[in-house]
Amino acid sequence: MKRMAIGLSLVASLSAFADLKVGTVNMVHLVELHPTHESNKALVKSTNEDYKAKLEAKQDALKNLAEEAKKIYDDMQNPMLSAAAKADAQKKLESIQQKGNAARQDLLKADQHYREEMNDLETRLLKLETSDIRAKISAYAKEKGLDLVLDATMAAYANESLDVTDDILRAMKVDPDKRKALMGKEKKSEGK
Repeated sequence: MKRMAIGLSLVASLSAFADLKVGTVNMVHLVELHPTHESNKALVKSTNEDYKAKLEAKQDALKNLAEEAKKIYDDMQNPMLSAAAKADAQKKLESIQQKGNAARQDLLKADQHYREEMNDLETRLLKLETSDIRAKISAYAKEKGLDLVLDATMAAYANESLDVTDDILRAMKVDPDKRKALMGKEKKSEGK
């Protein structure tokens, strides 16, 4: 009796799915071909380069402190140096070492901060792109009477006849031929 109830429940569930109108999209392609994607990539690249330049400046300052410390240390090795001059040089050396330690800590904090900022920037830009894409998908699904639109890249299998990616690209005012070019590049890179 229990098995029959489970079987009837399963049949009822499957019949509900039989009436669903489903479409699929390739979200990877939609993101890569989104109208703002290239400018977003350029923004990420330039921001990353700015951060690298700032880190390099901090590294150069640290290197200069190390060179200054080495010069003072080498000067302290002079046997002709008076005790007072050695004591003065020792104080300068300790001061430079403290500055060096502070500069190293500053460099590490800046590096961590810049990494977090880059991660946050990339995440925010991707969210903007995907939100716009989801809005286009939703409007398209309502217009075409689709009940469900799945990301085909996440499905183990999806019939190609369900793919509405090109329609979504048109809704984003992107020529679907760009997708064909993108897929051609993907196939070439897979063949390598």
